[in-house]
Amino acid sequence: MKAFSDNLTKCILAAGALLLGLMGPLLPAADDKIDFTGHYELAGKDLDRSFSWDINQTDSQAKIAFSASMLDGSGAAPDGEGSGSVDKSGQLKFTFKDSFDNEGTGVLVSKKDGYHLTMTVTKVGDSRPLRFYGDVLLRKTSDKVRPDSV
Repeated sequence: MKAFSDNLTKCILAAGALLLGLMGPLLPAADDKIDFTGHYELAGKDLDRSFSWDINQTDSQAKIAFSASMLDGSGAAPDGEGSGSVDKSGQLKFTFKDSFDNEGTGVLVSKKDGYHLTMTVTKVGDSRPLRFYGDVLLRKTSDKVRPDSV
């Protein structure tokens, strides 16, 4: 019975080592950090607006700057900035204020199809730029921020 128990223990340990060996590359290392630093633009086709986003991240802290406008030049064209941090799940959570005195919160998440940005206005100063906020799909166009942004 002892021989069976010893062999079972060895099998379990071997299976565990094999599983860790196979799964190890799939698990993020403890020192892997998400760095959102860069310049982002709206993703998609047939866009009627421009939405430009810059993030400057140091460690987990980030500063953001954005600007938006309709391509035909109509309506409000807000600029804004804010700050936040990347949490343990890899989401950038931030607060912002735009040039029309709107304030809010947001979350940026990296996914396979791009960067998903959700901006929620919590204080409305002027409703004209609100069409630019909500859920937005971005693509990263550069690992560098524009010099005149954040």
